[in-house]
This record gives sequence, structure tokens and C-alpha cells, in this order.
Amino acid sequence: MIILFLIQPFIISLNNDFYDSEDLNAIHLSEEIKNTKQWINNSNFDSQDLWISTETGDATDVASNIDGGEAKFIVLGEKRIFNNISGTPSNSSSHKWIAMKESELSVLPDNTGLDEYGFWADNEYSESVDQSRNNPIIHWKRNITMPVDMNDYVITAANLSAFFNATADINLETPTDTLLDSGYAAEYDHARFFVIVSDLENIESYELAYNQTVNLGIGTWGRTGRGGQNNVTDTQMTTLEDDDLIFFLSRVLSRDYRNFTFTLGIDIYCEDNYPGLEIDTWYSLRIKSCNLSFSYEKIIDKFTKVSWNQACEKISDISEYPVEVNSAILNFYYKIDQDWPSNSSPNSKLGVLINNNKIPEEIGLDSATTSYQQAKVGGFEVSNLITDDVNVSLELNLADEFLLANNITVSIDNVSLLVSYTIFEPNPRVDRIDYSWLIFTLSIGLAVLITFFTLYQTHFKYPPLVRKVRKLRKKVRKGKKTKPLSLKKRQELIADNYMEKIKKAKLDFLEKKNNREISVKEKGEFK
Repeated sequence: MIILFLIQPFIISLNNDFYDSEDLNAIHLSEEIKNTKQWINNSNFDSQDLWISTETGDATDVASNIDGGEAKFIVLGEKRIFNNISGTPSNSSSHKWIAMKESELSVLPDNTGLDEYGFWADNEYSESVDQSRNNPIIHWKRNITMPVDMNDYVITAANLSAFFNATADINLETPTDTLLDSGYAAEYDHARFFVIVSDLENIESYELAYNQTVNLGIGTWGRTGRGGQNNVTDTQMTTLEDDDLIFFLSRVLSRDYRNFTFTLGIDIYCEDNYPGLEIDTWYSLRIKSCNLSFSYEKIIDKFTKVSWNQACEKISDISEYPVEVNSAILNFYYKIDQDWPSNSSPNSKLGVLINNNKIPEEIGLDSATTSYQQAKVGGFEVSNLITDDVNVSLELNLADEFLLANNITVSIDNVSLLVSYTIFEPNPRVDRIDYSWLIFTLSIGLAVLITFFTLYQTHFKYPPLVRKVRKLRKKVRKGKKTKPLSLKKRQELIADNYMEKIKKAKLDFLEKKNNREISVKEKGEFK
């Protein structure tokens, strides 16, 4: 068996060499079998079987599904509106405002609060009591969390409105007042109402709206005591232009794509208008309402792709004989559910890849209509891209960065890849004769002959006595125990040999005698 194992590679090689020699010496006549086959399976998308979708780039920008006998590419646009700051401020559980100082060094008004009419503050500055309280400031802050990551969105429109009213005493000094008692003024007494937006760390802070009073407290009065009330009715603050609102909102959201801080505030300024004591009285300063809204749209990232892919049957799978691809025509039908935004994305296209190689011709999405149409009349010739593998990909390539307010769906159907090919079969077809059984039988016979020859040379060619002696010698050499070897003396051997010869002579005599008797008997019967 060891010999058979050792010569097995030789047997296999010999068998293969025999076949190769037979193939080289044989003359083959080939028959050309031509055929055309639809290479795409489930071409009408009856189910998702055999089709696999893939996305590259920003996977949140695209989606895909198979539904209603169509394969769909979905570009995920979205438009959202922020309007969480509206009307009269309130401290509901979801809209928490926090009153605080502008800084550690600033001072607060005498009284502040929030009621059903909004935020309010009052203050009276008395120079003789505390000169440091001539500029109290109050901030009401609210942290806002956006529902989405604003890094994927762009603010496209913004609107802000804020209303205030105020009541003060005519003991304030205003530009039209006549200052008595040698009074003087530079900035006059005023209150500034404002709206600020900032990041949570207050690294970037921008004023979006304001109103600084000029005539609040108008009326000539001395520097002490109270002379009567004067008010400003509901008045809208001056806001920035929409583009500026968009810019500053975008700036603070660029530091934290989900969070920002919104602030309503009142800054009271009591100017020192007299060399001695004076009083400035603010009865009510109120921010009545505020409305901030802005819309934002989804950013579709450049070079985002989504594709439907199928790994088709290999060319070599259709026959054991050589196959040549003569032509391969790919085509499909496509449509879109609405006009493509060509102005913002002129370079986005539908494309075809065979074995990961893109065909040069692509379909601009601006040519898509809401009804199905052929990708190309006559189809795309792709035989130069087909190897033994046939992997087909239909791809939507978004080649621009653009904003999209709503979903757009591109559908495909009836995908075909018609491959014309030729099979070169031997004619007549000759099956190979399997000679392996003969070679195997001969190898077994050769192994048996080698075995017997080896046994004869090493053992059976010696007489029995010699074999015993050789065996005994081996045991002695190895130090093994041996039985005594019985040998006859020379006289005994001569005697045995002599008796053997006498026995043989006697048998010869009896045989001759018997033959003579038979011969005499036969002669007597003949007479």
C-alpha cells in the first residue's frame, strides 16, 4: 500500500499526460452555436430578489426601495420651520426663561418679573442713595434645541418681531427737556429694549432687534421729586434685515449645530445730569411679545450616490466549451415624479456600470419626465465591459451640493441586458475514453511484483536452515532471547541419507516388479 501511495502522483500525471497527448494529436471540428439571452433576472422588479441597493456619500440624503414593480431612487429633501418663540413670553415646562444679570459686575433693576403681559421691570435711581445703580440691566434667557443637526441644513428665510411699552416719570431728562438748576446732558436718560442671539458659551453674540427710548419721560421737571407719568404705547422694535437675521442665526448655529441661546433684555441708563442729587423714576418697562421664525432646508451633499445592483450569471456558466460574446445591449425605462431642480443641480445624472466600469453615456435628470421613457433608443452597447463576470449597476449620481425642500423620486423598470454569444462545441462531439482503470490495474500488478521480488531477495531465496540461522543472528544482534537450534550430528545425517536412498531403491524395485507382472498378465490374456 505504501508503494501504491508513492506512485499515485505518477499515475495521475501519466493519465493527464495521456489525455493531453490525445488532445494534441486529435483533430477537432467545432460547431458554432449562436444564441441571444436576457441576462438580467427579475428585470421588472416583481420583488427585491437578486437586487441589492447601496449608498455612498451621505446616506441621510438618499434612500431606495422596490415597490409596485418599480425600483426607486429617492433623494431625501426636507423643509422645516422653527417657530418656537412666539407671542407673549411664558414659563411653561417646555419654554423655560431664566432671569439673570448681564455680567458679574452689572446690577439688576429694583424689581423684575413675568406676568400674563410679558416681562417687566421697574427702577428708581436716587443719586443720594446709591450712585452705582445708574445702569441696571436685566436679561431673560432661553436655550433652544433644534430638532435636527443644522450642519445638514441651511436657513433660507427668517422673520423677527418684538413689541414693548413703557411708563416713566417726567423727572427723566430727555433731549427736548429744559434742564433746570444748571443741569447738563450728553446721552440723556433712556431705556434700551433688545433681542440677542448667541451660542451657549456666549462666544458669539449678536443683537437682532432693539429700541432705545428718546422721549420717554418727556417734560420739564426739577431734579428731585416726581412730576407725573409719561408713556410709550405698544411699539415694535427695529429689527435687522432678513439676510442679516439669517447670517447671524447661522453663525451661532455653526458653533453648536443643535443649540443656541435667545435673550430678551432691558438696559436702563440714568445719566448724571446735575452736580448734586437727582431722581429718575421708571414705573414700568415691559417686553410684551416676541416672534422668531425661520425656515431651513436640507443640504444634499455633492457626490452622494445610490444604486441598484445585480450579480448576474457568469458567461462561463452557460457551457463547458468556449463562449464568445458577440454583442451586449443594455436598456431600461426611467421616470421622475416632479421636475428636477436643474438650476441648483445641473450635473446630477443616471448612469450604468458593468463590472464597476461606468459607460461613458449618462442621462441628465433634467431630461426625465413623469412618464416612462427609454434610457436610450436602441440601448447601450456594453460588450467591451463584459468579462466572464457580469455585474450590473444602475446608479443615481448627485454631482452637486444643493438645497432640496422635498423628496424627489426617480423610478426605473424593465431593465434588459440582451447578450448575443457563440458557443464553440466539438463536432462530432467525442467523449474521452477513461483509461484510469487500466493504469490503476497495472499499477497494482506492478506493486505486487515488486513486493514478491523484494521478499524473495531478502528471505525466500535462502534454504530453511540458513533462514533460521539468519533469523537467530538478528535476534542475538538485538539482544533478544532465542530458543536452542537443534542440529544433527554428521553420522546421523549420513545414516539418514543412506536410509533415504535404500528406501528410494526399494520403491523403484517394487514398481518395476509390479510393471512386469502387469505385462505378463496382459500377454496371457491376448493368447
